[in-house]
Amino acid sequence: MTPQELQQHVETIVVVMMENRSFDHVLGYLTSPTYGNRRDVDGIADPQDLRFLNPNSDGQGIAPFWTDDGPLTSDFPHDPSSIATQLAYADIKKTFLMNGFVTAFENAFHTSVHQPSVMGLLRPSSLPTTAALAAKYTVCDRWFACLPTSTAPNRLMSMCGYSDIRDTGTIVPNQATVYEWLLDRGISWRVYYAGLPFFTLMPKVAPLILTSHFRPLSDLSKDLAEGDHTDWPQVMFIEPDYADSPIHGRGPCDNHPPLAMAPGERFLAEVYQTLSSDRERWARTVLIVTYDEHGGCFDHVPPLPVKYRNPNGVAFETTGPRVPTLVVGPFAPAGVSHVNLDNTSILQLIAERFGRPGEMYSPEVAGRRTQHIGSVSAVLSLSAKNSKPRRLVGLRSTARDKAVATPIAPSPLRHAFERAATDLVARHKVEAFTKFPELRGYIESQTPSRRIMNTTEVPPPAPASKKLPRKKTSKKARRTVQPRRTPRRKPSR
Repeated sequence: MTPQELQQHVETIVVVMMENRSFDHVLGYLTSPTYGNRRDVDGIADPQDLRFLNPNSDGQGIAPFWTDDGPLTSDFPHDPSSIATQLAYADIKKTFLMNGFVTAFENAFHTSVHQPSVMGLLRPSSLPTTAALAAKYTVCDRWFACLPTSTAPNRLMSMCGYSDIRDTGTIVPNQATVYEWLLDRGISWRVYYAGLPFFTLMPKVAPLILTSHFRPLSDLSKDLAEGDHTDWPQVMFIEPDYADSPIHGRGPCDNHPPLAMAPGERFLAEVYQTLSSDRERWARTVLIVTYDEHGGCFDHVPPLPVKYRNPNGVAFETTGPRVPTLVVGPFAPAGVSHVNLDNTSILQLIAERFGRPGEMYSPEVAGRRTQHIGSVSAVLSLSAKNSKPRRLVGLRSTARDKAVATPIAPSPLRHAFERAATDLVARHKVEAFTKFPELRGYIESQTPSRRIMNTTEVPPPAPASKKLPRKKTSKKARRTVQPRRTPRRKPSR
């Protein structure tokens, strides 16, 4: 669709960004003769294809394998170093072999298993929502993670167009976000959240989260029914309940390993069914369901040679691996798109629809476009005429889905969420407890030694200790008193 067609026919752009799964892991089944038999999609026709073998530490080739959904035993390695191992660049061939996923897994966990879960490929029966939407709308089989790194840098790329950090740490830096871009242009927007929103982690955005721009997901259907067209947002972001958050609204449903996919499938179904229930608004809506990064899951397609350079020194030579992405709605043709895309393609679409004529979202996003990262508008077509919603079936909840409901393994992202939650209460206690009642119980459950200090503020000085009168002791007692030793301080890491 052209910018003119977007302006005439699209009123609302909706973005749902899940966590840490690869294209082959979720949508690779589409090519299989057993499950999808679609020759138009670049997926996994035969897991035993020698091209897909990943050697383990014993030199044995491990093939991808079909599996059913369920809680996993652990998260997968997806830091920059591990991803470099997974991509397995061959200097002689000048290409990525994509056969280091098992090696990265074994390096992280110091173990060797017959079928490491990083090589698992989900059957469509485990994906009732995703499979149904993939059959009706547009599958993007050339949609890549922006950077070959972890969650926080990729979410910054997705929502800012650039990242000041190379890897996920305990702090997300203040950056110019799409929220400010929309506010500056008078474009209405809203975030519906199932749990604590991700950008609670960014200090300057945290106060904005306490406004009516951010609303619980339970308000979506009410707002749809009660609001008029003038009140309906032009851009909408719908966030799952993140597994790494210390509090939960509906329970983790972001699909981040080791969670099962089932809670995320029900979350996506709720979003889709609610939005498509209003036929008039749905007829002018574009819904994009994507992931921030691959999360360490196997994918066979090499990344794109799209360079990223930040003046502060953060640099990458390629995109990350592919992520499963669906473009959904009346303007999304049933089929597949082979256009090279990543999450900055969404920012391109927003600028084309709501920016000034000819305006790019930002110089950074324009730079990716010159490196052949296209816009979502290249996927959309007026001739799609795909307005009738798809009926979803097969959604169910089992105790097995919730077996790993709240992973307790420490991680930088988990520490970042904990810090952000504590800081939000420290700065805006009444408003934070009102907006997120679960925060009260979390804060009260933390002992002083476990509470995370707000590093953006200087801690108050310790009160001066009072000098107590010295007790009189006999000469004999004084001789037996041992001098107090000052412990040596260990160097910080």
